[in-house]
Amino acid sequence: MGDGYFLLTNLLSEDEKKVITSITAHIERGEKRVGIQQIASENFLSSTSIVKMCKRLGFDGYSELYYYLSRQFDSHGETRDSEPLKNLIDNYSESLITEFCELMDRSRTAKLFTTGEGFSNIVGSYIAQRLSICGFMVFNNVHFYDYMLFRDAHHLQDGQDAPPVMFAVSQSGETSPVLNDVRNARQNGHKIVTFTKRSDSTLAQMSDIVFVVDGSRQTLAGSLPNTFFGHVILAFEELVAFYFARKDR
Repeated sequence: MGDGYFLLTNLLSEDEKKVITSITAHIERGEKRVGIQQIASENFLSSTSIVKMCKRLGFDGYSELYYYLSRQFDSHGETRDSEPLKNLIDNYSESLITEFCELMDRSRTAKLFTTGEGFSNIVGSYIAQRLSICGFMVFNNVHFYDYMLFRDAHHLQDGQDAPPVMFAVSQSGETSPVLNDVRNARQNGHKIVTFTKRSDSTLAQMSDIVFVVDGSRQTLAGSLPNTFFGHVILAFEELVAFYFARKDR
């Protein structure tokens, strides 16, 4: 099942993680439905404690949890519907998504960074937290220069086989602090993944992968509703889901 239940286990105690792992191991081996008594025995727990765990997670009981995990396993590795991404990313193409997934594969053990100003910084922080939960080593823009100074002071080198990546978020693609971060990152061998409204922006031209969201030549800061930031988060969620679905096929 791989990373299919990483969000769930992230919320659990060590004993509860063992229970989830034990259940999924039986499911992965294609065994018939395993009862709560066997799972309790394998993990030296009582059936009552497992039932309490299920209820704490919002399930009616063990049977509902088992059914949920079975469904997760059955759908794991299936080809995802591309329609949500097509609706969110104006310049969507299969080759663009493949390029993103391949970069994430190569950079699985690399250091990742985010940069953005204002609301874009909030989106960047969301991206950082999502990737860190998925097992990547991620820093937000607050730590970028600290890391670069430390690396230079101690003569550290990033691995050539795992290129570091910076995720940049900017509506206009012309935000000076973001451009400065990206220039610095590029000079130090980082790959740049950008989310912006403008495909013709300075930021887009400096980037390796560009996702155009709510594309427009004009960006008005006070316009309402401003769907750009929410759509970037939704697009990134879909991209991460595509990455893991592709990885586990």
